[in-house]
Amino acid sequence: MLSKTHTTAVVLIPPETVQAPIQAIRRIHDRNVERWMPHITLLYPFAVHRDFAAVMPALAQAAQEVCPFSVEFARFDAFRHRKSSTMFLIPEPANDIVQLHDTLVKHLPDYDDTARYAGGFHPHLSVGQFQHHSLRTEQQRLQKKWQPLRCEMTAFSLIYRSPETADRFVVAEQFAFKTRSQQ
Repeated sequence: MLSKTHTTAVVLIPPETVQAPIQAIRRIHDRNVERWMPHITLLYPFAVHRDFAAVMPALAQAAQEVCPFSVEFARFDAFRHRKSSTMFLIPEPANDIVQLHDTLVKHLPDYDDTARYAGGFHPHLSVGQFQHHSLRTEQQRLQKKWQPLRCEMTAFSLIYRSPETADRFVVAEQFAFKTRSQQ
């Protein structure tokens, strides 16, 4: 088995054309806005950087089993933790993302950590951390002002962070989904 680290991940990154309203919320509420780009986590923790060459063929194969799909970010929800909550945008419909996740886990079964949560894999795009007492009010306020975003997902990304990247995640490789002509 290859080693795992919290300094790498496989993620879906929404196109830059839809990131501005997401980032506006994250700049105010997300303590990780500088470390992570807006994303939907697929596999995390993931392979250590030195093992990228070993996992890239499986990632490339998985990408070629997936067609591009549309996602809409229209609603907020939250995960409640012991001391605080994480608010997120719900990518809808979730079934294409769940199928992508299943395909990745089929090719890389040692990296199934995101499937081990109660209720299994739950696609989401985090926008911030909130205290329990303010969560409902903040969620309602953000929902009232929010304009739904729709975008096409055409690839997933392998990302990493290190001292050389100032501890910020950067894209190491992007894996394009199969094109219409490949279907």
